[in-house]
Amino acid sequence: MTWYFARLGLFLIMCASLSACSGGQKWKEEVQLSDGRNIIVDREMTREAGGDELASNHSGSKPKTYHIRFEYPAGSGKMIEWHSTKISPQTWPEVPLILDMESGQPVIFAIVFISSGCEVYSKYIYRNGAWIEGPLPAQFEQHTTNLLFGTQKDLPTLVNLEEKRKRNSGVGYRKALKQVGPSLKICG
Repeated sequence: MTWYFARLGLFLIMCASLSACSGGQKWKEEVQLSDGRNIIVDREMTREAGGDELASNHSGSKPKTYHIRFEYPAGSGKMIEWHSTKISPQTWPEVPLILDMESGQPVIFAIVFISSGCEVYSKYIYRNGAWIEGPLPAQFEQHTTNLLFGTQKDLPTLVNLEEKRKRNSGVGYRKALKQVGPSLKICG
């Protein structure tokens, strides 16, 4: 019977330590679309054990997926969700940078690391109830990032535009995160 309690205790300790390395973070975020409208989206970043020496935390975890949920069309009560699907060779997920509308359809631009010092942008379009990856040419119109990519430490319940501007303006953030384009691939 003692071995049972010893194993149970070990199991509970392992579960507690694993949950400390995983989990995630949820927040609401104000997003300004290119037409000037502001919408509120639900954001979530799930975490998993792992990371490397470049990890910005000491928890032994890294992002696993990013999720964005919002009402579409506005006023309908219908929620749609996008989540990162591409993974870098080091198993880091793509990071969403822009949520906007094009020809009445939601679009999301994201970035993912593809090789040493190189990243590539992706564009997703919501059509007929599903997200489809849309082609991006080698050169395209530059867009300013409108989603939070900066520090997510001590987030308020609602990240408004001013708070997001502060968090995204950090000196250490690459230009490739602050804008999408004009090049599909960014190296260096």
